[in-house]
Formats: sequence, C-alpha cells, structure tokens
Amino acid sequence: MDTHASLMESLASSQQEPPAEMNIYELRRPSVDELQRRLRKWLRLGGEVCEKSFDRGEWTHYEDRTLVRLPQGAQALMYHASGAFKLSSGRAPMEALFKEMEPAAKLTESAEAMLKSLGVQEQLGRGESLSFERLWQTKAGAQDREGKAVEPVLCRAIAAFRHHVDGIPVLGPASLALQMAGGGAFDSLSVLMRGPAPEALESAKVIHPERAARALVQHLAGQLGQMDSASGMVASTRKPASELKIECPAGMQFGYLSLPKRKVQRLLAPVYIAMFQLDHGLEKQAMVLAVSATEKSYLALHAPGSESLVSASSKTAARKCC
Repeated sequence: MDTHASLMESLASSQQEPPAEMNIYELRRPSVDELQRRLRKWLRLGGEVCEKSFDRGEWTHYEDRTLVRLPQGAQALMYHASGAFKLSSGRAPMEALFKEMEPAAKLTESAEAMLKSLGVQEQLGRGESLSFERLWQTKAGAQDREGKAVEPVLCRAIAAFRHHVDGIPVLGPASLALQMAGGGAFDSLSVLMRGPAPEALESAKVIHPERAARALVQHLAGQLGQMDSASGMVASTRKPASELKIECPAGMQFGYLSLPKRKVQRLLAPVYIAMFQLDHGLEKQAMVLAVSATEKSYLALHAPGSESLVSASSKTAARKCC
C-alpha cells in the first residue's frame, strides 16, 4: 500500500462517526467601539486578579488593532478582525518563579480557579462552553562552575482551554490560554473566542470521514507538489515528496473552525482538520490542513491570494500553542 493510501486509511479510522447534520451559525461582528468596551472590562477583571490598577492606560488605535500600554510594563493588544486579545502583566520572564515543582493537577486546578475569578464562563452565550484542554510548563536549568547540573526551576505554567458550541469543539489556536507565574499569580491571558448568534442560520449534512480523509490527502499531495516546484529541490536538507516520511499522530479532528486572529470570519461552520508531520531528513516541518465537513463550503479555506490555514499554521504548529 503506498504512503497516501495508508495515510488516508489511518485518517479515516481515527475519526469517530460525526453527527449527521450540523448547525451553521452567523458570527456576531461587534463594532470597534464595542470591542474596546469589552477590553476595558477585561482590563478591570485582569487588574483585580493580579492586584494592579489597569483603569488608566495609553490607548493607541490602529486600523486593525488597539494597543493599550499599562503601568509597570503591562499591556493589552486586541485585533479588530476577530476580537482576540492578549493581556500581559508586565512581569519579566525570570521574575516570580515557582519556589518548587508543582503537580500538573494542582496547576490545572489553580488555572481553573483563576478563570472562575475572571468570570469567563458568565460571558459565554447560549450553547457555548469552555473546557480545559492541555497544560504546558516552561522550565529553566543551569550548571554551576564545576559543570554540575542544578535542579531545574518552573518558570511558568500555561493552561489552554477549548471553546465549544453545541458541545462541538471550535478548532484552531487555543480558545483561551492562561499563563501563571509562581504562587499561581496571573501573568498573561490570551483569548480568541468568536461568539455565534443565538439562532442557527441553517443546518447542513456532514460528509463521511472517509471522504474527508481522501480530500485532506489530495490537498496534502497538491501542497507537496507546489513545494517541489517552488524549491526545485535545491535545498540539500529536503527530500522529494515521494521520499518524505509523513505522519499524523493526532489523527483527523472534527469540529467548528476559528480562523487566525487577524482574519475576518462571517460564519461558524464544521471542518475536518489534520496536522501532518513531514520528515525531510535533516529538516522537519508541520503542516495543518482543513477541508469542509459539509457539501457546501462555508469558509474560504484555500482562497487564492489570501492567507491560507496552511501558511498561517505550518510555520508554528509544532512549536506554539497560541
């Protein structure tokens, strides 16, 4: 069996039977003024959590984003296209370290408690929910003058949460990422959650996973062909597409899709998505591809001349969560 056929079979078998039909939602498009009012609310809540006053700041308005410079190096950045924002406390990377390593369960519990104090759940609409997905820990290590390794220290803990609509996950970057410093102190908060309208726009039939797997593999083959043509295989670190080792450890995922934070999105519609790991030998690459999960395509996943999901994700998918 060739690589593409085995990959197609692996993808199809990794996905459970999806719902027969899915609701298509129109996404709310708040004005810039409304987004900035929301940001002021988040600043107030964030200030209360980290015991700082974020009421006053230097607001700078750009065409596509709003930047707020806050006291003591803190800042907030919001994107008008999606309403996504990041609030940073201003702590230096090696400031406020954890005094000791803490169990993942305890860190997760601390993150969920902080999320509750921020009132995130109360801001969700009907049919929306938020659930814990994954925990990252950033650590630092060193050696003394004799070359003996010292015990590593825990610098930050990052808890990622996933937005759900009607119980279906909204795929894409982490919907919410909460970064904590030592002692469970607030360090930063990143949010990308597009709110759907209360009522569905329409309902659409979902295609079978096997058909989606075939479409993903065909799209992957097309991308690899373009890479070969563009590079001319001059780079010594890359192999021809026919010699690549291709894996998809996480299998194929099904859910709604949230586009990158700089992209405008009108509808919330289901997709099948897969992250492929390409081994060129000395060089490795991650490529994220998505195809529509319905007969009718509601999202411009591969629109010519636009930033595609591939270009937005393949450079960073293997090393960045949000």
